[in-house]
Amino acid sequence: MSSSGSAISVRQGQLEVFFAKHGNLIWKLFVGFFVLYILMPPLLLVAVSFEPSGIVRVNTGFSLRWYDKMINSRGLMDALFKSILLAFLTTAVTTLLALQAALGYRKARFKTLIIAIMILPIFLPGIIQGFSLSLLLTEFLGLQRSLWTELVGHVLWALPFAFLVILTSMSVVKRETVLAAMDLGANEWRAFRDIEYPIIKPGITSAAIFSYVLSFNEFSRTYYLQGIGQTIPTYVWNKITVAITPEIFALSSLTVILSLTLIAIATIYLTTVGRVAKARKEKAIPRPAVKSRHKAPAPAAATAAAEKA
Repeated sequence: MSSSGSAISVRQGQLEVFFAKHGNLIWKLFVGFFVLYILMPPLLLVAVSFEPSGIVRVNTGFSLRWYDKMINSRGLMDALFKSILLAFLTTAVTTLLALQAALGYRKARFKTLIIAIMILPIFLPGIIQGFSLSLLLTEFLGLQRSLWTELVGHVLWALPFAFLVILTSMSVVKRETVLAAMDLGANEWRAFRDIEYPIIKPGITSAAIFSYVLSFNEFSRTYYLQGIGQTIPTYVWNKITVAITPEIFALSSLTVILSLTLIAIATIYLTTVGRVAKARKEKAIPRPAVKSRHKAPAPAAATAAAEKA
């Protein structure tokens, strides 16, 4: 037993030494592979969209021919306009609802139950959710499929993400500070506007950006709730089920670039705000006074020294 235990300890020591030397490199390789695994397929679409021949292959040149054809497509432009409008409406409604839900969450009793209900749409398949919403709105409530039915589905999909983002940003707000402001005469709205809002503003902005991206790229719920006119995802789906045309690559490329740009803006914004807040916090903390090594002379000694002078 002692020999086997010593062998195991030796192996553990060797593994610790190995990871101490190469752990950082292994982590970087893993992150790089993961990023390439996620970004390689959409970046391939971006590269193919500039191929002059429109054939899926390694680029033999550079051309904006398919982008020009895409812009001149009336149906595609209508779908783009509808996607942008629907995404803006979803962003406005979702951000306001998520903020209200996060503010009300602090006063709720059954917090775990509320969290479970709020994030439930994340775990429901989009097809099931879209189909069930379609039955509820059209068959039971008698509504016609339109932009507003699509808006209901998009808000239901984006709301959990916006709620979690805002709730996370509110975790840094000290409740004692808010209560102190209310003790000094401020009402709830004034305390929120002057104290809480400046702190959670980056979270609200990020929630709005994520809501826009989620709505703009949503397909499965839109497919069952769609009224007159198509969105970009449903337009692409209807096209590729018939034939894959080169302008679809250009449209997909623009969608990828737009989504990555918005996510990059949100990331840079949050990082910058975090650094500024950290710098202000460090600047506000008073530094301890540095004690001098030389003691100040006693009053009597100082007087004697002055008389001798």
